[in-house]
Amino acid sequence: STAVDAPKLGMKTVGYDPALSIESALKLPRTIKLTDSIVSAVQQADYISINIPYIKGEGGTHGIIGKDVISNMKPDAVLLNFARGELVDSEAMKEF
Repeated sequence: STAVDAPKLGMKTVGYDPALSIESALKLPRTIKLTDSIVSAVQQADYISINIPYIKGEGGTHGIIGKDVISNMKPDAVLLNFARGELVDSEAMKEF
């Protein structure tokens, strides 16, 4: 996975997963720093890798990378969307 391979390239890994259980978190490599919000994660990131499923409807992931998240990205950050395009607000991305 990206989070496991990134440190091999000298990258520090920051992650956010609201559904991650404590049991699963304890199984992650210690090189991965978990944050309490997606905004906190993107504020620290040079590269942002999206690897989540697309879920329609209320509480889903449609547009999860919206203006609030994009406006907190570093100016030279690179967004890598390995998921579905609908996860990213394309209009907000144009303003970035």
